[in-house]
Amino acid sequence: MTACSRATFRFIALAFCCTLVLLANLASARILSAAYPQEKEKKPHALRWDPPRVDAPIRSLSAMPPCMLPDVLKMAGDRAVELIDHLQNFIAREQIRYEQIPSVSMSGPTGITGIGPIPGQPENMSFSGKFDYIVDFGKRSEPLHVREHRTPLKGTVGANLDAIVGKGLPVLALIFHPSMQGDYEMRCEGSAPWNDQPAWVVYFTQKKGKRPRTVTMETASELASHDPNAREIRLLRLKGRAWIAASSGQVVHLETNLLEKLPLIELEESAFSVDYAPVKFRAQNVEAWLPQFAIGYTDYAGRRMIVEHIFSEFQLFSVQTQDVIQKPKEP
Repeated sequence: MTACSRATFRFIALAFCCTLVLLANLASARILSAAYPQEKEKKPHALRWDPPRVDAPIRSLSAMPPCMLPDVLKMAGDRAVELIDHLQNFIAREQIRYEQIPSVSMSGPTGITGIGPIPGQPENMSFSGKFDYIVDFGKRSEPLHVREHRTPLKGTVGANLDAIVGKGLPVLALIFHPSMQGDYEMRCEGSAPWNDQPAWVVYFTQKKGKRPRTVTMETASELASHDPNAREIRLLRLKGRAWIAASSGQVVHLETNLLEKLPLIELEESAFSVDYAPVKFRAQNVEAWLPQFAIGYTDYAGRRMIVEHIFSEFQLFSVQTQDVIQKPKEP
């Protein structure tokens, strides 16, 4: 078994490789408090293996009215620029559920660690926890780079968090940022509603010859036998679909698959499905569309992992405004 097949890896939101000092930014930012009413907690549904298939046909897809791709990308790009310009960072309450099951092709136990199997644990396992989730988009004067940090709340066991919780959810919608659009081939498939909202469906796939910058994977390097801390960055090539609101250009839903498997580290599948919802800056008449629900599926070394994320109680940090955040309306 190679060093890579024993790899520890995590998904990392990436854009232009600039390191930010998160705590310094938080100390200098102004906090916008969110006061949401208490809601009765619903019993969670059972997690099941059901990754999105971005190449599958969409039943409700329509060719009318005609979709003008340059106009759609211009609107989506403007919204992404507004997000970066108006929002420095945000905090949310995050609830995570994790489930690990053996896949049909599993031939036996492995030494894999990372976002997949947890060493020393049974093949079937699950747990849940709550966290303070912090996302920093960096300073406007710096290259685009998104950093994430999670702090487990009381009652959550966080020993294996870095090994199993994927990163990169906030950066996925930034695929449509003008500085990132050129990394992908894009086409408009037509119109289809999402939660009764008219939307354009845009299909995207990583361009050949373009170095991926959206999501990477960190693994142990071939030198791990000599240096256990040695790491190697692997670039993930993505394809996917985005539902973009016809009226505003906001990404309301996004799905991704791997463009190709990574046999060297036994990564068979990695898929995300993300729902976005508006959080309003009333003083500036600006909406920040942030992840509200996301679920990730990974088929890795004979085991399948499902990670569900639910975000609530947003607090926005901005150097430009102070305002009270309104709770997103139910779709």
